[in-house]
Amino acid sequence: MVAKILVFLVAGLLVAQKIPPATFSGTIHTVSSKQITIENEDGNLLDFEINRKTRLTRGDTQISTSDLANGEPVTIEARQEMGRFLVAVSVAAHPKAKD
Repeated sequence: MVAKILVFLVAGLLVAQKIPPATFSGTIHTVSSKQITIENEDGNLLDFEINRKTRLTRGDTQISTSDLANGEPVTIEARQEMGRFLVAVSVAAHPKAKD
């Protein structure tokens, strides 16, 4: 019985790894070294974990979380990990629109 459960869990993990990341767009509401919260066009706040595997870019340039500012538009690709909220795979910052 335990072996069947383990096989089921491992199979589920393998299937979950093949699912492509979901894409989210919005403006930065808050950002820290471990988390980014964006506001989407509907006004909803979405939280994403940032880890050492998260790739942060602006154009072709690699950046850090300290280079991101509140109100800046971003596109985030993220995956949901078991027992955790969305984990950002990549964060692409876009230039702010000029007034």
